[in-house]
Amino acid sequence: MTVELVQAGLLGSAPLVLSLALMVAAQPVAATPQFDFSGYVAAGIDHFDGFYSRGSDQRTTRVVLRSAKLELEAKWGTGWAAEIDGNYEVRRGEEEADIGDAYLQYRGVGRVTTRLGRFKEPFGLERLASYGSVATSERSLATSAFAPGRSQGLLVGQYRKRWTWALGLFTKKPEGESTRAVTGRVTMAPMRGEQRVLHLGLAASWRDLADAQFQVRERGEVFSAETIIRSVRMEASDSILLGIEAAWISGRLSLTSEAIAEDVTRSNGEHWRFSGAYVQAAFFVTDDHRGYSRGELDRVKPAAGFGAVEVVARYSAVDLRDKGLGAEASVGLLGLNYYLGEHVQLRLNWLLPQISGSTLTPEESGEAFTLRTLFLF
Repeated sequence: MTVELVQAGLLGSAPLVLSLALMVAAQPVAATPQFDFSGYVAAGIDHFDGFYSRGSDQRTTRVVLRSAKLELEAKWGTGWAAEIDGNYEVRRGEEEADIGDAYLQYRGVGRVTTRLGRFKEPFGLERLASYGSVATSERSLATSAFAPGRSQGLLVGQYRKRWTWALGLFTKKPEGESTRAVTGRVTMAPMRGEQRVLHLGLAASWRDLADAQFQVRERGEVFSAETIIRSVRMEASDSILLGIEAAWISGRLSLTSEAIAEDVTRSNGEHWRFSGAYVQAAFFVTDDHRGYSRGELDRVKPAAGFGAVEVVARYSAVDLRDKGLGAEASVGLLGLNYYLGEHVQLRLNWLLPQISGSTLTPEESGEAFTLRTLFLF
């Protein structure tokens, strides 16, 4: 996002933030505000072959600043909270800075929560997990292609230990896009213990695309690669997203999987259907386990001072072909993670992509390695 779009987004969010700020000002202050400052820096190396470069068969190595994020959170009164964070990244030599979350929130009786501002839409287990909580250098091909990210809007939800629900109205118009959406998610954990969890979830989103240009463009799980995985480009009036998710945590083992389908209505009334899914398995060599809280995965907290070691395998695929046009692609991944306390992470991924129906890459299969170092504070 350019600086101009950042400025536009801030100006566009001003009425939302101001309206809730007036509500906050009307509340009696029951306690001194508590502030929490945090963030992380994620940097590393991408090394990939010609599969990931349009019209090239050369191997490429790039140093990347995946993300430098600063977050300020405030809590006060009875159930009031606010958060604002900024993100800076360098991709393919281009610098980008934008606002991440920027919202005000009230949590009342029964953990019923109202949130107003800019934040992630409630869709997808992997999308909602913070970058410090995922187990790979990048989120899966399926999540990246379909699961909505941050938008401005109003959300109401309830977050209990064994079940959650959330429903929101969203817009991207302040950021220069025409999308408006209604997005919701429900989850349940019929089995929930300290080291054993069964998670099930369902999400849906209706999106008004306002006859704007629509195209799915993906980098194949490599941050600095080109967008060589694409659907056909079209003018679209609206789309419907449906997603299902499941996770099983049993001691050192964790299994997660999601499937997402999208029905896009072209401006001329044609329906185009795309889909994607992934399945991921992770296992701790050390005596550690993944955490879970209220419908989302938590960061790893090593049990021993020498840290935690985790191996990861994932298969992700998308089908962007309809009516004989568009690409079908998959990525197999093997990874090794090291967690030194709660503040340092190392992630090494080996990726094996395959594609058909694309004219942007000279190869039908390829190879990539990604290394990430995270410093969290």
